Parts: sequence; C-alpha cells; structure tokens
Amino acid sequence: MRDRVKVIQRLVTGQFDVGAALVAAQITTASKRAATHKGHPYVKLTRYPSGTRRRDGSLEGNRAGLGGVYTLRASGAAEMPALRNSGILSLMRHKSSFRSPLLVWLLAGVSILGVRVARAQEKPTVVTIVPSFDWQLESSATVDPSVLARWGGDAAIEREYGVKTLTARTYRFGGHTADVLMEEASDPSAAYGLWTFYRTPEMSPVRGALLTVAGTGKVLLVRGPMFIRISLRAQETLPEAEDRALLKSVGGPLPSARAFDQLPPSLPSHELIRGTEKYILGPVAAARELPSFPTNLFGFDEGAEVQSARYTVGGTGALTLAAINYPTPQIASDALDTITKALGQDSGSKISVRRRDTYVLMVANAPSRNVADRFLGQFKVEKVISTDPTVADAGNDVTALMKLLIANGIFIIVLSGLSLAGGVVVFVSKRLARKWFADSVLVQGEQGGIIVLNLR
Repeated sequence: MRDRVKVIQRLVTGQFDVGAALVAAQITTASKRAATHKGHPYVKLTRYPSGTRRRDGSLEGNRAGLGGVYTLRASGAAEMPALRNSGILSLMRHKSSFRSPLLVWLLAGVSILGVRVARAQEKPTVVTIVPSFDWQLESSATVDPSVLARWGGDAAIEREYGVKTLTARTYRFGGHTADVLMEEASDPSAAYGLWTFYRTPEMSPVRGALLTVAGTGKVLLVRGPMFIRISLRAQETLPEAEDRALLKSVGGPLPSARAFDQLPPSLPSHELIRGTEKYILGPVAAARELPSFPTNLFGFDEGAEVQSARYTVGGTGALTLAAINYPTPQIASDALDTITKALGQDSGSKISVRRRDTYVLMVANAPSRNVADRFLGQFKVEKVISTDPTVADAGNDVTALMKLLIANGIFIIVLSGLSLAGGVVVFVSKRLARKWFADSVLVQGEQGGIIVLNLR
C-alpha cells in the first residue's frame, strides 16, 4: 500500500473511460511520489484538444467526454507497463443500461476510503503499560508473644482466641517498607474475633476487600484462620494500587462472600455505630470491652460466645448491647436465672435482660429502663434448617450432564435449520431478482460481468 497504488481499467473496446480516468487522477495523486521513487511511471489525467499530437509526434488516443476530450497518458520517460487485472480496482465492462460514470465514481470513493483507512492503520499504536507493584518478602521468622506489646496487643487476649503461632515478616517495595504480624488462630471465627477486638471506630473498610479495615499507617485483615496486622514504617497512606498489591502479597486472594458462612451472624445494622462490633470468646476480652456488665456471670466455661455493639436510639444517646449465645436453650435459661438473680441484688443496676431461644440479650448505659426495654423488644431470633446447596450427589451430576448434552443437541438442530432456511431465502431472492429486476446491475453483473475489489 505504501510503495505504490495503481488504478487500471480495461474496457472491452480498448479505450479509456472518463470515470476511470478520474479515478486514476484522484487515487494516484496520493501515490505519485512513491511510484516515481521506484522508477515506475504514474498515471495522470491531461486535457487536450481533439487530435493533439505529443512532442514526439505520436497521436494521442482520446475519448470524447463532457466539456472536451480527456486523454489518459503515461508520464515519464519509461514506457507505460502493460495493463493487467490487478491492483485496487479492476472492472470488466458488460452490456447494461446501468453503465454510467455514477457507478465508477461510487467505486472510486470506496477505493479512496480504503486508502485512507489503510494509512490510518499504519500509525503506531500506543499501549499504556500498567506498572507492577511487586512487594518483595525480605524476612520471615516465628516470634514469641512478647512482640505483641509493640503491636498494641496482649498475650492474654491472644490465648483466649486460641492463637497458636506468631510470624513476623517484612515486605519492601521501592522506598516503602511494611512490617507484618501474622497470627494463626484456632479457626476462622477466632481470627474474626481478634479482628473485631483490635478494630477501632476510626478505621474504615477497604473498598472491594472484605474483612479488611485500614487506619493511618496500619491495616487489619482476616484470611481464613489468620489474623494479620500490617504496619507501614513511615506511617503513610499508600495509593490504592500499591495498597491492593500489598494486601495481595501478604494475604493472598481476597475473600469471597462465602467466607462469612464460617463466622457468627451479624447483629442488626439499624442505628448501629460502625466499628463497635465485637466478637468475644473469653472473660479477659469481655472485661475490657464490657466493663458495665457482670462478665463473670456470662459462663464462658460453658461455651458462651458474646457479640456486642453500640447503638444510637432515637437521638437519646448511645447504649451497649451484649448478645450472649449458648450451646442449648437449657444452658441459656440457667444463665438467665443466674444473671437476673445477681442483678436483682444490685439495687443500682441499670441493665435490662431478655432471653430469645439460645440468646441472652443485655442492654447497658441506656438513658432509661423504658428505652432499654423498647430496644430489646425489637429483637427476634429465627433459626432455619436448610440443605447446603454446594453439596451435590452423583445423581445430580449425571442429570446435569445429560441436560447439557440435550441442550447442545437442540442447539445444533436449531443452527442447522437456520442455515437451511438462510440458503432457501438466498435462492428464492435471486430467482425473484432475476424475474422482477432483470435490468439491475446486480443481475447483469452475475450474467455478463465481474466486479473485483482487491484491497491490499
């Protein structure tokens, strides 16, 4: 396309047509420089009076046209190469009433458009390369619980959540350095409990990353049974791309929504103060987070698990809810009697208590007893037994495979029918066109001529 562009038309009469000459004039102008550079003559259009002779004495071949006689000649000393049916446009004339310069002009426009598109495609394509933020692991070592003090932790809290091992790591990328402390808990719910215990209301969730919160210079995340702390030495806030790369390097793939299946159910979100939710598994953590409650009566030795949070109630201030879940309703009933008896002996207590199935609900720090009672009256515990949709037996697998095979067979039959119908439509349309539009250029082209567009 870049070396040369030829536009040649051979007519049955052996003469040149006005339309083809104009095609040559418009298209070969763009390739004049390239053709001359390679030593080949280019075709140009010249207007002469009828019967004009060239300087060498030979008579010009001409053809009458609108407004004068137009001649197609070869410019240059070299002899014009023999005409051949190749290049961008090759036309064979056929006898038809639609033989008009309008068709040639239309084809010329298409050819010129093709040349411009080809030139546009030759322009270099700029591809933006996204940099890779590859955080490199520099060191990794198992450490003892004494390092928790530097991270703001407590060995007694970690023991309640069943932490087995502590691993300290260091990651580096460019001028950034991140210290990581990975704590392997007994199960995902225990790791989630640690995550809620050390989370503060000032931390905000990381967009697009479940079970991940970030504050100034530090990040807390849960990945399975691992509770992970990340601290940037410069106490800086990373750009989003670098931050996500760090999370992926440290914690691996982001957790899916199914990760919540192994965690305790969430408390109601209406009027909940975000960041105050806690999941407590022992008396030490309960005493620190719930100083207003008789945590020694919760019965952690009987399998109690506590979820707590703070709520705003109608603009009257914040109250604290403690939802204690017991293994059975009988244990919950005995715990309620013990707690009620202890609170009844304390005349100054402002704690309201209710039992719902295996839960004992307690409210403290309410503006009044009536506010606390109305708040507790809104809670209802529902338990639903259902099958796990992810578990499928062999019979279901066979059924699904048979359905897939049947669907593929139906698709093949429909596709074959559409192909057959398309062939019938094409055949009928051609017969009708020959009958009703016998003089059209399409029908005449099929019978007496060929139109070839060879774009390179």
